[in-house]
Amino acid sequence: MMRFGKKKQSNASIKMETIEIHEDICCLTIDECLTFAQEEHQIMQFAGGNQRSQRKLLRYDLETHQLTVKGVGHSAKVDLIKCEDIKEVRYATECFQLIKQFDDLEVDLCVTIKYKNGENFLWSSFRFEAFDPDSAQKWVHTLRTLQKANLHKQSAGRFKSYFVHRFPYQLESTGGTKGISPKDLKVFLCDHMNYKLEIDELSEIMKEDGLKEEESAIELSNLMSIYDRLTYDEKIIERLFKSGEASQGQPIFKNSEGVITITELEDFLVSEQKSDVPASAVMNRYGSEGVITKHQFLDYLYSDENSVFVRSETVDEHMDSPLSHYWIASSHNTYLIGNQLTSRSEVEAYVQALLSGCKCLELDVWKRDGTIKILHGHWLTTMINAEDVLAAISMYAFKVSPYPLILSIENHLDTEMQEKFAKMIKEKLGDKLLSIPLQDAGQLPSPNMLKNKILIKDKKFIRETQDYMKSDIIKRGEVYIESSSHANDWSKRAVLMTPDFLYYSYTEPGQEEGEVVRERSEVLTSRAPVAQKLSELHLAEPWYWGGVDGTAGNFYVSEYVKRMVNTLGNDIQLCGDFAIRPRTRCTGDYVLLFLDAQNAPKKIKIHSKFEKGFPRYFIEEYSNAPVFESLYTLVRHYQRVPFSVEKCPLILKRPIEEPRNFAKETWFHYGATLEDSERRLRDHKVNGAFLVREQPDNKFRLVFRCAGAVRSCKIGQDGRLWVIGKSQFEGLTQLIEYYKKRPLYITKNNQEIKLTKPVEMIPLDEASAPSHYELINKAYVTEEEIRERPDEVYEAEEDYRGRGDGELTFLRGAIIKNVEQDPDHVGWCLGDYGPRRGKRFPKKVVKLYEWEEEENTDNPLGNMCDGMIQLKKSVARLHTVSDNSYIPHYISIKCEGREEYRLGFKQYEDMEKWYESITNVRKNKPSSKKPAKVKQAPSYSALVIYVMAVPAPSEFTNEYIAALNYREMSSFAENKLEAYVQKDTAANLLNFTSTCMARVYPKMWRTNSSNFDPLLAWNYGIQLVALNYQTPDKPMQLNWGKFHNSNGGCGYVKKPYEMVNSKFDPRQESFSNSVALFIHVLGGRMCFSEAGNSPKVKISLEGLDCDLTADETLPAKSSTCPYWGGGKLISLLCLNPDMAMIRFEVTDCNDFGDEKFIGHCTFPVKQLRTGWRSVPLYDGHGNEKQLAKLVVRVEKEVLKSTDPEREKKRVRGEILQLNEFFSDRDDVTAEDIRRLRQIEDKYFEMMFQTQRKRNDIQIEQNGLIREFYLWRMSEDAAR
Repeated sequence: MMRFGKKKQSNASIKMETIEIHEDICCLTIDECLTFAQEEHQIMQFAGGNQRSQRKLLRYDLETHQLTVKGVGHSAKVDLIKCEDIKEVRYATECFQLIKQFDDLEVDLCVTIKYKNGENFLWSSFRFEAFDPDSAQKWVHTLRTLQKANLHKQSAGRFKSYFVHRFPYQLESTGGTKGISPKDLKVFLCDHMNYKLEIDELSEIMKEDGLKEEESAIELSNLMSIYDRLTYDEKIIERLFKSGEASQGQPIFKNSEGVITITELEDFLVSEQKSDVPASAVMNRYGSEGVITKHQFLDYLYSDENSVFVRSETVDEHMDSPLSHYWIASSHNTYLIGNQLTSRSEVEAYVQALLSGCKCLELDVWKRDGTIKILHGHWLTTMINAEDVLAAISMYAFKVSPYPLILSIENHLDTEMQEKFAKMIKEKLGDKLLSIPLQDAGQLPSPNMLKNKILIKDKKFIRETQDYMKSDIIKRGEVYIESSSHANDWSKRAVLMTPDFLYYSYTEPGQEEGEVVRERSEVLTSRAPVAQKLSELHLAEPWYWGGVDGTAGNFYVSEYVKRMVNTLGNDIQLCGDFAIRPRTRCTGDYVLLFLDAQNAPKKIKIHSKFEKGFPRYFIEEYSNAPVFESLYTLVRHYQRVPFSVEKCPLILKRPIEEPRNFAKETWFHYGATLEDSERRLRDHKVNGAFLVREQPDNKFRLVFRCAGAVRSCKIGQDGRLWVIGKSQFEGLTQLIEYYKKRPLYITKNNQEIKLTKPVEMIPLDEASAPSHYELINKAYVTEEEIRERPDEVYEAEEDYRGRGDGELTFLRGAIIKNVEQDPDHVGWCLGDYGPRRGKRFPKKVVKLYEWEEEENTDNPLGNMCDGMIQLKKSVARLHTVSDNSYIPHYISIKCEGREEYRLGFKQYEDMEKWYESITNVRKNKPSSKKPAKVKQAPSYSALVIYVMAVPAPSEFTNEYIAALNYREMSSFAENKLEAYVQKDTAANLLNFTSTCMARVYPKMWRTNSSNFDPLLAWNYGIQLVALNYQTPDKPMQLNWGKFHNSNGGCGYVKKPYEMVNSKFDPRQESFSNSVALFIHVLGGRMCFSEAGNSPKVKISLEGLDCDLTADETLPAKSSTCPYWGGGKLISLLCLNPDMAMIRFEVTDCNDFGDEKFIGHCTFPVKQLRTGWRSVPLYDGHGNEKQLAKLVVRVEKEVLKSTDPEREKKRVRGEILQLNEFFSDRDDVTAEDIRRLRQIEDKYFEMMFQTQRKRNDIQIEQNGLIREFYLWRMSEDAAR
């Protein structure tokens, strides 16, 4: 058997082979597949790189639905792949990287499994060779069959998979006792589920499950029982047994024994769920002995079959309309897997886009070294062969659906290379390529007519045309720039030259073009430090004593031994406990302090040396010691592998933490409350008087005096580092000393507050209770407040109804002035609106008001820009240092009053070219190199049939629309779309997209690959909204909800009839099929994140502007099993359900009020199901999150009115005018505010009273407004 053959040359192209599939294998039933997969099979796993293949045992675990990969041997490592994470199973002929890497590969033996790895965009690979072709084919067929069967979606299997995947060695071991210890379970619940459980509580749960405390192992069955107890929230079920929950006001289930009979279940399915599912089917799946217990019924509520929406599994829309009548899933710069400047290009990115349902891919083709490559030209992205991409597209184009695929080609080739490219397209795509037009019917063909066809989108010109080049960008490329602080410290940058400036971005050192950078996850553990560089990872570790010398280190270790012996007794074993300190006399070297088998302190030197300019570390006494690239990796190695000490093996175990020397400081107060701290600070009227208090839960607060108030700021810990705001310190004393010299806080009056006078720990009885205690304002200082923030103006993004006189009430579009952070409430602000001044409002419902359009920014690199160099009025000179230097040639650029910059080059010719361009710019001369004129090769132009790219017009005038050719299409950036819709001819854009195709892509400043909101483009009928699929942001989540959950996920969604066949206006607010949605979020499971333990749910409508509404729950008190059942009812009015999506988003907040995304569920409103439903949660890439779900109750009411929102819009305008009227007046009275609140309260009350007639509401609203104005006029006259 061949072991992955001989390696190919790097420039070799892919040669596809075929495998003869045995028919008897393809006919295996699912039971036969399971029988085969549950047996252990020997395989050879491909290790990658230059490593040898390894013999492994592969089997499928039916109980946990995971693939288990174990090495041969008793203590071999166990690897697990969850079946729900498997995205695709391939033969070798379908794996491009494998075929390209090896020459004589035995394709009939090789199998590749692509699976999701965390929340990474690019899928991971598991490649192996079977020992015979039949075995390889059986594995492929079995895994594909199990994927379709969705066995992994069974709840019990998911629970077991969740735990086995996290404890593979304990729960999958073949010898000894299988199970985990109570301590390990407690740590796991705290770290991974944010569930803090004391040992005593866990012992009680174990006793209830029949386990004894002295038992050292909790087996999987017991673990499942404990998990069920922790995640079972009876409050949700109890609501069904209480009155008032059903529409008739009676309990839904009345059985006093707490069980549900089949009759009650049938009534529930009909009356509450509006479902036609037989009650007997639900009873058979979830019940027993003719009844369903509360626990079993909760499992049904959380089940997939009870989902809040039904995903369309098959194409259910009319597919015979012209292409222009559909929205089409589209990708931007499909080849990139990261940012737009320096990331890698991958063929796999095309495969993943196609398998996710994308039907429009982008290819940027360039000539490089005589071949055709795909890359982001002029930048530092890597390149891939166009031939490989076309081969991948040909194989995967129609795996998801047979509907047409569009290739959007950005052509940078000369005519000769275009001829080669045309030939390559025909060879690779074959019959799939649409090479001749269909019968001309005066409109674009339909998706059904173009089934299994690939369309080429590009310019179709025979005449000469100017290749596109941004007029204000003169030159792009990459150069070396010398550090301003360190001579001869050069780093490669992406550079862009304009007539005024030269902009440069940051590039990681050592990352050359085409180099694959190792993922950080290969180095860091799950508890990753904050430090960004590998050489600094040890700084955050508790075992590193950064400021300790030799004498103090020896003393601290001895004290540690005494303390542990006094606490735990003389029998305590401390062997392997360790710490590391720097050597005071030898910079760069360290000392490893540890305890031997007799608990005696020992030490070993850790030496450092430089290899290729980078430090390497090794242990002195250890012969043939391995060398490590960082201190952190050295420690991680010897925590797993023993080293020899006096001929005895020793493994590093527990870190000896650095003593808390700050405890003796006068400013440190242990156990003091905030009230105690204020009382101690009351007599210190000096700004900057301070103390640090430690709470019993090991949390620290810096309390200080500021402008007559006492403020408090959180001090966090990351390993051994102390964190305040965004600054890090190696010790608490260092933090205090730093802010004694520099300002900690800046007041609104620009007064700098430094730490001045420490407040001692005096007994509280010596401090009499202050009579002015109420006047001392206590406030928490957040991360944002540690630096100066000017007063800002915000615009309301949604309606908000204040709770009481202390909060603002406003409508969407309101302008709120003089905004500042509320010192008493995290996530809230204070501001002025209308007659109310300095009132509180939540920051989440507003956005920063943009005074003017800033699209034409002077920084073309966006947030990837690291700096810029002024070219006008500067002096540039050429320099050559030495041919032996790393950078022998450089250009110095010096502008008066500014520092000198140096641009380095390895080749003299490159320096001359850049110097010529810089000189021409300085002299205001155009570059001597003009944009190249190109001709389009006839053979290539002939491939463009129905999507012929033409320049976008400045405006869609009536004349332009009248002269339309349905085969032409326009592409333009998002900012140009925003300009189109603001013009009077915006309606013509809809006329254009009813006949022709249009494509919108991100503006060029989005260098970090962020996405724009696609709703505006969809609302104006634009078919191709190109998004960066590698970025899991909200726009991509909306894209996933629109295409993945609609029309069978085929990549095509039909526009509503009125959008293409009538005078549709996306700005109108009058529709005939409006609905009111009433949603009550009850509870959830596994809604946790690293941010905190208080998740909340936001429900929003996403569609036309009139449907952009949202509301959210209050934070829950738990993340493992959150409960919101006692919260408010969320009411949303959807005016146009045909174009709207509903989005459930779960977030968590940290101590500074920053929200952490947990998961979302987005789908069309038309698919919403009423009743008590489960909401599955997905990550940003659309992968379902294991076990994370919500339970909600949904009611829907169809509105009978044909114009439900016109009056609401009018009254909104009236309220906005009233606030504008009061904003400039100084004579506002309390009665004014009271009467204004009366109108606002009535407005919010009437918003969702859909059962009342609109004409009655109009009369009542008109009367209130008229009454208010008459009263106000009479009051003004009286004054």
